[in-house]
Amino acid sequence: MRKRLVCLWAVLTLLTGLWVPALAAPASQVPVYVDGEELETAAAVVDNGVTYVSLYFTTLALRSGSLLRPDGMMEGEDFLLAAWPGQAYLACNGRFLYVPGLVRSHPETYETLVPVRTLATALGAAVEWKDGGVHFTTGGPALESGDTFYNAQDVDLIARVVQHESGNQPLAGKIGVANVILNRVKFPQFPNTVPEVLAQKNQFTGATNATPKAEAVIAAKLALEGANTVGNACWFNGVGKSFWASQHKSLIVTIGNHSFYG
Repeated sequence: MRKRLVCLWAVLTLLTGLWVPALAAPASQVPVYVDGEELETAAAVVDNGVTYVSLYFTTLALRSGSLLRPDGMMEGEDFLLAAWPGQAYLACNGRFLYVPGLVRSHPETYETLVPVRTLATALGAAVEWKDGGVHFTTGGPALESGDTFYNAQDVDLIARVVQHESGNQPLAGKIGVANVILNRVKFPQFPNTVPEVLAQKNQFTGATNATPKAEAVIAAKLALEGANTVGNACWFNGVGKSFWASQHKSLIVTIGNHSFYG
C-alpha cells in the first residue's frame, strides 16, 4: 500500500511540479514520531544539517483525515498545503514559508521532502529532537489564512516595487528587494510604514506603477513572513554601479545583478 501511494505521489509531482533537486544518496535517516507513535511510513532524512520529512506521509500522520487532491495539494479540515521539489517555499492557506535549501525529492522513493520545522509551523505542530528521533506533538491550528494575516496594501506595494526593480532576478534577489523596504520600515532613520517608505523622494520613483507577476507577490509575502536574503541592507543598486550607498555603506551581499548595502 505504501509503495502504491508513493508511486501516486511521484506521478503527481512529475505532472504538477519540478522533479529536482533530489537529496544526495545516501543520506542519514532518523525515526519520526507523532504524539509518541513511530511512523512506519516515513523517516526523517538529514542532509547538510537540515532535517527533511515526507510531505505526504507526515501530513497524513499529523492531520488524520487529510487527503491528497488530484492537483497534488494536501487538504485537511483547516488547511490547504503544497510544496514542489525545486521551489524555495511551502505554501499553506495562502501563506508562504521560505525553504532556503529548496524543497527536495527522495533519491529512491521520489517523495517530496520538506524541512521538519517548516511543516510543523504550517500545520500547528510542535517539534523537537530527542532520543535519536524527530518528535511531533499535534494539537495546534494550521496557519492563519493569508487573506487575514497579510496587510493587502503592503503586499501589493512591495510586490510592485519588487517587479519593477528585480522582475528578471532570481527569487532570492526579489526577496532581497522586499527586505530593503521592510528594513527601512524597521529602522528609525526611515518612515515606519511601507507606503511612507516608498513615497520618499528620489527613492522608488515610479516603481509602484509596475504590475506584479506571481513570483513578485510570493517574494513580498515571503519577506513579510520573515524570509531574509540580505540581512540589514537598506540600499541596493546594479552590480558595479556607483551611487551614494556604494560609497558610504558596506556591501552586504550580491545576488544576481544587484548589490545590497547596509
